[in-house]
Amino acid sequence: MAKFLIKQAACFRQIPLLLLVISCGISSGTLMTIAVLMHIIICRYDKTPVLGALAYSRLFRHSLFFVLFAFACAFITVPFNDGNVSLLLKYMGRALPFLFIAIMAKPGEDTFRTAWYGILCSLFCLLIMVIQHPVWDVQRLHGPFGSPNTLAGLIAVMIPVAMFGFVKYRKSSCYRAWAAAALVVSSLLVLLCTGSRNAYGTFAVTFLLLMYFVYRYRDWGALRILGAAMLIALVTIALFAPSILMQRMDRDLEKDGRVYLVQSGIQIAKEHPWVGIGAGNWGHVYKERFEAGNPNREKDIQSPHNLYLHIFDETGLIGSAGFLLLMAHQMKVLYTALQRAYARNRTAFPWLIGFGLSVAAVYLFGVFDYGFFSRHMMQLYWLLWGLCLCAAESTRKES
Repeated sequence: MAKFLIKQAACFRQIPLLLLVISCGISSGTLMTIAVLMHIIICRYDKTPVLGALAYSRLFRHSLFFVLFAFACAFITVPFNDGNVSLLLKYMGRALPFLFIAIMAKPGEDTFRTAWYGILCSLFCLLIMVIQHPVWDVQRLHGPFGSPNTLAGLIAVMIPVAMFGFVKYRKSSCYRAWAAAALVVSSLLVLLCTGSRNAYGTFAVTFLLLMYFVYRYRDWGALRILGAAMLIALVTIALFAPSILMQRMDRDLEKDGRVYLVQSGIQIAKEHPWVGIGAGNWGHVYKERFEAGNPNREKDIQSPHNLYLHIFDETGLIGSAGFLLLMAHQMKVLYTALQRAYARNRTAFPWLIGFGLSVAAVYLFGVFDYGFFSRHMMQLYWLLWGLCLCAAESTRKES
């Protein structure tokens, strides 16, 4: 009885983290506040420190420095380009999940399993919202969002974590793993209906990378399941959804304005290479100078549909340098931690892979879209990076 009560108490202490992950997945500020307050109350009751172990780690301090440096580079440009300070402050506010993970998470299997449950709950809530608001426009599913790309991007980013958990717990938690697999399949059907070519490509890359890591894990059963799932997905698309897919794949990029938007962004970058045109000013400059020449007559466009070009246009080389240094730091952390894990065990399968693939999905999706700047994507991105640090710290302690 005592062991049962201890186990239940341990599960109860994971609830704040679970709520935090769900709040980022569905972008709920209220739920995030409840998660933080609940964490503080539990710590007070247990007489334990409010700050988690990750917050005191050297790895977190280094990462926090690069995060603050990236924001500082963007703020430095404001006096020279009339950028929107309130917008940059809003972006900083959306990075709070990164700090909350450092406060709540304790590197270990319980934290990673809880995060997996949270991502699954987020996907489930997202599907429920789509069912409640099945908005279609030009044969593309928008769901509760203003753009189908937003819906597609969120699914493409959360799917790697969900699939990784299925492989990780396929044997130890069989029923939960197969329930997760059913949820992944449902999410992929929704992803297909969005008609987002960018999301298709992002999912394909992360899926193939996951298969590579499963191969190194030597889980031949999971590898066969993933291979069969990929084959079934291709047959399903060919048989039941050719109109949605071909409508997007057959379109000339020049006719949907993407090439023109990139050309406009490059022109802006050439004219303002050092400090850019200011955060939040891209849409205004485009409307005044380039909108009339758009071959597809698209109006009110707010970005060149490329994350990296957008940052360069608005904050110049200075702002881009900060962002690229942050990316380089993240890739170094992931690479070093994976090397450490494989040095200890050549067939390792650490949670760092699942969270790292989701962070990579954010950057891949940003090549042809600017969903990164939405509240939904930005909060999810910072949450996932916090979980990456937690997983990296776990591999360091194990080694």
